[in-house]
Amino acid sequence: MCVKKMIALYVAVAVMPVTVFGQIVVKMVPDESVLATVVNQQKGYFDLMLQTIVVVNQGSAPAEVTGLKLGVDSDVGENVSVSIPMTAVVAQTQEFAGMQQQGLGVFLAAQLLNSAGLGGAVHEDARLGNSATLAPGEALIATSRYLVSRSEPVSASITVDYQNTDGEAAVAQTILPVKLHVSPFNYRAPLQGAWLMRAAPAVHSHHRFIPSNEFALDFFKTGPDGALDKAGDRSATDDYGWGEPVLAAEEGEVVFVINGQVQTPENLSRRDGESVAAARQRITAYQMRRFADDFRAAAAGNMITLRHEKNGRIEYSSYAHLKEDSLKVRVGDKVHKGQPIAAVGNTGDSTLTHLHFQLNAGADAFYSRSLPVDFENDRSLYIGQDPGRFMLFE
Repeated sequence: MCVKKMIALYVAVAVMPVTVFGQIVVKMVPDESVLATVVNQQKGYFDLMLQTIVVVNQGSAPAEVTGLKLGVDSDVGENVSVSIPMTAVVAQTQEFAGMQQQGLGVFLAAQLLNSAGLGGAVHEDARLGNSATLAPGEALIATSRYLVSRSEPVSASITVDYQNTDGEAAVAQTILPVKLHVSPFNYRAPLQGAWLMRAAPAVHSHHRFIPSNEFALDFFKTGPDGALDKAGDRSATDDYGWGEPVLAAEEGEVVFVINGQVQTPENLSRRDGESVAAARQRITAYQMRRFADDFRAAAAGNMITLRHEKNGRIEYSSYAHLKEDSLKVRVGDKVHKGQPIAAVGNTGDSTLTHLHFQLNAGADAFYSRSLPVDFENDRSLYIGQDPGRFMLFE
């Protein structure tokens, strides 16, 4: 589970964002700071994700990018440094370019936390480059760079080496403060009873690589034998957790709702006689069409976002994959902590009934930075250093 409020004992050293300007400019998204988490409190390990790095040529002539280096400095002077091969950066940039050509530019927009995509994050004429040599206005993209520090990190740097217009070696750099988020709110878990919490902040979590839901959590209900669904025909109603009440984690106001979404399990399940590879290909193609058509609904299904304010601080909690026809609130409604607002379901990008829960710094859960969450009422069911995971071996 998430580290308790004792995280407040860690005080981040103030570091102002610093950017070195030149022909090549390097940006980070989010651009105000990097959030770190405690991954092993006993051993003193912290981790962080440099979500989206944008390297753009703002000059009037081509420039060749020759190196990309990431660095983290800690509170005791320890430094972590990683060099990223330019071949990897170019390949990732081209992957995003390919998605744009297929009408899936929304994935780059999500990485940039800007619904207008590269044009909104950099400038309207910006475009993706196809090599390490950038023409004026071209950009390279590097995402999901995970780093671990043995002591509390206080700053992160992104350094780009390049050959400028005159063929001379030059450097572009951005330095951002690293912080540990301490919320002013005492959130309660949005469910009651025993649940399997997955996708907690770690490098194996699929959430961690998307800046809007980096710290999101998935909750699954299990039966007496640890199974996720009951015996019988495979359908959402056979899943433990189906229809369980979803509770407001904190007092707040409803600011966003997606409703009317219905899951179509036949499109997301493996069919009789279908190979695993063929099923994966078909399901992926189906999901990509849905993302291109309506990104928010395809990803979240039915969803509720609440606004919370305390002492001038504002955070937003979101609850996704909600059961069809279960939403009990509308935009503008005021809710209290623990109030039932919907039921657990399986709508959106989900193949098994569960609740997706996340905190954000902004009202748009798809284009604002994710925040870590800690619950005031959680209780570990296992007392030990390595609780492990529920597993099924066949």
